[in-house]
Amino acid sequence: MQGGINLNEVDFSMPTKELCRATVVAQNCGCAAAECCSRWGYCGTGDDYCGTGCQGGPCTPAAPTNDVSVPDIVTPEFFGGILDQAASSCAGKNFYSRDVFLEALNSYSRFGRVGSVDDSRREIAAFFAHVTHETGRKISP
Repeated sequence: MQGGINLNEVDFSMPTKELCRATVVAQNCGCAAAECCSRWGYCGTGDDYCGTGCQGGPCTPAAPTNDVSVPDIVTPEFFGGILDQAASSCAGKNFYSRDVFLEALNSYSRFGRVGSVDDSRREIAAFFAHVTHETGRKISP
């Protein structure tokens, strides 16, 4: 048995798509008391099993959130300062707004809110640095 799956009971002759479905259904964990059931349905120890998405066992609790207000850090001036660096010919300049960012933020309640205030500021800064880099705008301090 491996990760909650008895490989002797899997019919490897079936098409890949059906095999995947059968494998997922077979992942019912049944882990030993000292093991965690990972988000993928496998038994084990450590962050890969007991961290994010852990389904059962001695799961590692998520770090608590802090009182940082991301909208207070990503002010209209901050966001506008990034947008103002894009060329006027940039198609995305008028596509993405601070309001859209803040709306998307509602789906990620932990973004910029874990660790110290400085950790939060670094996470937010790193996010915007990646966005500006990946959209072709390289900003130097």
